[in-house]
Amino acid sequence: MLWMENMENVSEEYNQNIWEPNYVFENEEYSWAMDELYDNDCSSSPDGATASASLSNSNNILSERNRRKKLNQRLFALRALVPNITKMDKASIIKDAIDYIQQLQEQEATLQADIMELENNNNNNPKNHDLPMLLTSKNTSVFDSPIQLLQLNVTPMGDNTLLVSITCTKRADTVLKLCQLFESLNLKIITANLTVVSANLFNTLFIRADEKEKEELKMQIQTAIAAFNGPQTPPITI
Repeated sequence: MLWMENMENVSEEYNQNIWEPNYVFENEEYSWAMDELYDNDCSSSPDGATASASLSNSNNILSERNRRKKLNQRLFALRALVPNITKMDKASIIKDAIDYIQQLQEQEATLQADIMELENNNNNNPKNHDLPMLLTSKNTSVFDSPIQLLQLNVTPMGDNTLLVSITCTKRADTVLKLCQLFESLNLKIITANLTVVSANLFNTLFIRADEKEKEELKMQIQTAIAAFNGPQTPPITI
């Protein structure tokens, strides 16, 4: 019987408390808090806007950091290209780069003016313009005076070296003809020396060749000189 009385008391207390205003308010407040928390997570709310703004600020900071990093890299590259850097701060690097560019532009303008002047001179003097082509031709008659050979010696010096000594009369085109002569023979020249004494030219060459080639080389030089002098000049025998 006692336990039945206890059950009745619990039942009466439960029925009485569930309809009390405090109990109902506490449950409604708990339900509203849960709904507010759910709305903050799943819908737009003041707290959600703050989180979005914070994320946006973080992205802006990261973008600004990357921008400054790229700017510094470009400044370092610019500093490496400019030869004269007065200071290491950004403003000085940019100023020195501008000054260097202006110097390059002035040099470019000077070179262009020199080129235009040379082109005008070549146009006014067509003979000078065609001179290099004439110099490379062995059959040209632009030179009237022959090589007047006075002496030709070919002496063995040992170690497969021959000493070639040529003495000829000094004329306006003799040096040029001698250079063309040696170029036509494809000689292995070690050293060459040219001396002018009074009205004569003394040309000395050390040539890489065997001693057995002494007479052959001498004959080749005489034949080349006769070819440069033209068919009207009698051959030279020394």
